[in-house]
Amino acid sequence: MLAVPALVALVAGAWGIDRGSMWQDEATTFAIAGRSLPELWRTLGHVDAVHGLYYLLVHPLLGLGGGSIPAEVLIRLPSVAGTAAAACGVAALGRRLGSPATGLAAGLVYATTPVVSYYAQEGRSYALVTAAVVLATLLLVRAADRPDRAGRWAAYTAAVALACLLNLFAALVLAAHGVTLVAGRVGARTLARWACSCAAALLAVLPVARVSFGQRAQVAWLERPGWPEVEALVTRFAGTGVPLAVTALLSALAVLTVFTTRRSAIGEAETAKRRPALTLPLVAAPLALLPPAVLLAVSQIHPFYQERYVLYAVAGLAPLTGAGVVAVARLARPLAARLGIAAALLALLVVPALPVQQQVRRVDSRTDDPAAAARIVAAGARPGDAVLFLPSVRRLVAEAYPDAFRRTRDAALRVSGAASGTLAGRELPPERIEASLADAPRVWVVSRSHPRDADLASGPDTAKRLLLREHYNRRMFVRVLGYAVRLYVRKGTGVSPSSPPPSARR
Repeated sequence: MLAVPALVALVAGAWGIDRGSMWQDEATTFAIAGRSLPELWRTLGHVDAVHGLYYLLVHPLLGLGGGSIPAEVLIRLPSVAGTAAAACGVAALGRRLGSPATGLAAGLVYATTPVVSYYAQEGRSYALVTAAVVLATLLLVRAADRPDRAGRWAAYTAAVALACLLNLFAALVLAAHGVTLVAGRVGARTLARWACSCAAALLAVLPVARVSFGQRAQVAWLERPGWPEVEALVTRFAGTGVPLAVTALLSALAVLTVFTTRRSAIGEAETAKRRPALTLPLVAAPLALLPPAVLLAVSQIHPFYQERYVLYAVAGLAPLTGAGVVAVARLARPLAARLGIAAALLALLVVPALPVQQQVRRVDSRTDDPAAAARIVAAGARPGDAVLFLPSVRRLVAEAYPDAFRRTRDAALRVSGAASGTLAGRELPPERIEASLADAPRVWVVSRSHPRDADLASGPDTAKRLLLREHYNRRMFVRVLGYAVRLYVRKGTGVSPSSPPPSARR
């Protein structure tokens, strides 16, 4: 019951894991986690402290493989493992609050959800955050069953702290856990023990929270979410069409069935004694609904909303759906009929979503393709060529694929990101960029496909654009997913451009 969902999640995670490119956020993981530990520590003081523990976990992986395993695959392995662990945890939660069949169905629903597969193949922390949240939820259920055992609360505290250290937005799960305990009428003593556990966990992550708060400008680009974001959240987490309808009906049926069963058990002392203190709907429904709802509400005041910050809400939806599958299957008498009904319901969730499963494994399922931009430079670069990045954060393309830029010189870079403790390094002042370009007959420029003027308003970027306009002619322009690559040739030199072969164009 536990192994099958974990195995399915592993297979789903391994299917198409090597897309051939890491998108911008994954390039950030590769660039920062690949630095030496002193450089990594210095970087976290300036940027991305919220992901510090995750980078430390990925760091040793990047030394494995000896170059035989693509970097894109290496940085995604923790997410695959985290997804398998979360699927196992969802199954364990369904078994504890329902039955072995409920656990199996819940684990399979979680493992085959397209958005879960999407983040299973993402070199970021969100799959691991979900695994930690599922563990914390399972430990909460155990602690509520025996609230007098301090060891269970200590384990819950550690799991919550781990989830928050992987990403601070995991703290939103505490709202769901609080509602679960209050609705479950666990008593004042249990609530007090839970509150102490929450305080201890949050105290443990306070240093990271303080540093991350000082770096909040990193998410200043986020906008206030509206109904389109709510609709997108629902369809991403629960599907569209048939899968969405089936998920909604099965979840509602699970709630009705569990409450009906619980009422029918009143007066049965032995059954009530064995029954967990909390029911499946009381645990799963708040987990599925409250973290996204709280984040959406807070983001009306200060925008923080991103669906990936509350990916773990899917771990609340899956047990409800799994319980609904079992409830419908139990309407049949013969075991074979029950298995057939359960398989048919799971197929209604999985089969219509197969095109989405294929899509999330394509390069264009993400917003950009830095590998394609790097291939264009690699195919046409000559010794002595310079390269400029507009703005400097686009230097992540070279950080992710350094071999493609070996024949070029970064004409604006003063200090590398690793040495300066920054994401993209520190650039030369505007007046020195012209001198740095003086001996460059050709200049490659890597930028976004359609950069905004506001993104190119810094002094160095303004100087780069002015120098290119005054001293160079553009000879080549190629646009790929999320990026534009241009080749400029100095005026009056007669240097001929080289065109990238068709294989470099995407």
